[in-house]
Amino acid sequence: MKPSLPIACNMNVFTPEQRDAHLQMTNRLFAKVTSVAAQENGYRFALPYEAESLVELGKFIANERLCCPFLEFSLTVKPGEEPVLLSLSGPDGTREFLRAEFSEAFA
Repeated sequence: MKPSLPIACNMNVFTPEQRDAHLQMTNRLFAKVTSVAAQENGYRFALPYEAESLVELGKFIANERLCCPFLEFSLTVKPGEEPVLLSLSGPDGTREFLRAEFSEAFA
C-alpha cells in the first residue's frame, strides 16, 4: 500500500505571475460549478460543457498537481451537452481541505 502524502499546498512552486494566473483561472472554473457531490475523501464538481473550460480544466489539473501533490483527479466528459465532472480526492481530511479551498463552489 502506497503511503499517503500530507495534505499541504505549496503555492511557492509558482512565480507570482503564475500563481495569480492560476488563482484567477481556478476562481473562474469554480464559479461555474452547478452541483457538488460528496465522494469518499473528496468531492465531484459538475460544470457546464464548454470547450474552453475543458482546456482550463486541463491546466488546472496540471497546476494543482504541482502545488497539491496529495490530490487525485478524475475528469469525465460525457457525450453531447452533459456536464463535465471533475472529481478531486485524497487522504483523510481532503474533503475539509477542498471545502475551504474551493468555497465558492459550495455557495
